[in-house]
Amino acid sequence: MKIILTEAYERALEQIEDFIFSGSHDIELVERFLHDHDLALQFLRDNPDTPAVHPVTGDQSWVFGEGRYRIFFRVVINRQSGAIYMVHIIDNRAANLSVYPGNSLPTYEIDE
Repeated sequence: MKIILTEAYERALEQIEDFIFSGSHDIELVERFLHDHDLALQFLRDNPDTPAVHPVTGDQSWVFGEGRYRIFFRVVINRQSGAIYMVHIIDNRAANLSVYPGNSLPTYEIDE
């Protein structure tokens, strides 16, 4: 089974890499993220049916990096071969309103 990264997935992956580096200025943290990402893709390649199919969207998702990141994908199998299309990746530390439109960021009022 081959893995295909969509354009949107590659853009989101780059944004996460940039976010990790801009917050730490430590390339080793980016490399650790990419290593964990590769392990997650290998797991999905070996076990594409493990994550359940979402009943509304039809995609599947899997968390990695101690639950911080979630990847969304679709498995396509035809007569010749099978492929896993990686459609989106998110950092669960962000609001991710495109995936979770009900999310909100808490605000606080300071009583003086």
